[in-house]
Amino acid sequence: MAHELRYLAGSANGDIVNKISDRDVGGLEVLVRVTHSGVCGTDVHDRTDGCGLGHEGVGIIELIGTSVTAVKIGHRSCGHCSECISGYRQYCPESRGQKYGEREQGAFGDFVIKHQDFHAGPLQCAGITVYEALDVADAKPSDRVGIVGLGGLGHLAIQYAKAWGCDPVVFSRSAHKKDDAMRLGAKEFHLIPSSSGEKFDPMLGVNVLLLCGNGLPDFGLFMPALARRATIVPLIIQGKPLVIPYMPFMLPGHRIIGSTEASRRNHIDALTFAVRHNIRPWIKEFPMTLAGLTSALNSLESGEIQYRAVLSRE
Repeated sequence: MAHELRYLAGSANGDIVNKISDRDVGGLEVLVRVTHSGVCGTDVHDRTDGCGLGHEGVGIIELIGTSVTAVKIGHRSCGHCSECISGYRQYCPESRGQKYGEREQGAFGDFVIKHQDFHAGPLQCAGITVYEALDVADAKPSDRVGIVGLGGLGHLAIQYAKAWGCDPVVFSRSAHKKDDAMRLGAKEFHLIPSSSGEKFDPMLGVNVLLLCGNGLPDFGLFMPALARRATIVPLIIQGKPLVIPYMPFMLPGHRIIGSTEASRRNHIDALTFAVRHNIRPWIKEFPMTLAGLTSALNSLESGEIQYRAVLSRE
């Protein structure tokens, strides 16, 4: 039986609109009544695409498919190719998410239909993204972890890096965020120079650099701040080419690692780690309405959110 899904979507001019679609619940899928959903930078990027928005939804399971075994009705929600079998479903060639497949539903709505193993919520997007980045970078407790950008990703990266035993070193263009950075656990705060002629202190010795801002930085500016054989992990959604100064990158033996979301194992580990170390997103709530989402997206685009917007029906 098809279920009606009412959700909020973007449009070509960026206006938020109400949409309705019908969809059956598959054998391994569940119907979730959404109560809350975080707002991600991806929603800003997809605002003009026309797809359903929202992928950090949590709620109550109201219907399960005939083959579902992982969850039951009333639970609160939070394959077969080589990638799925190994636990890396985010790299599955059939992976579907927002404008890349899940176009006619979204977590900013009344219901969503998802696979029984679906995970959501701010910690399961921004949180697991930075946890996975630290993991793939093989970060060690002795490392200095540079965090470029203090926003939805960055404020959680500070907390995860500190709990990991590392020294979080924050780079930001906003001087007024220094107090927040230090409250979150940063060891140091450095203002990103406005002039391309300025350079960072070569004694900073950053071992792992997480790019958490809303655009790629000037890599020439950051090369001197890196320790030898440093690891750079871009966590930015954007479409511009990645341009690296060749010799300053090659001679010290640096590396760049691509990382998106997290493996299923790291989803679980990231939440366990967050509970153990009391890692919590700083949120601002908005009503889950057309006006509420519009306000949240506008605030996110202007940099006013500190540091994660959440839409709520409660």
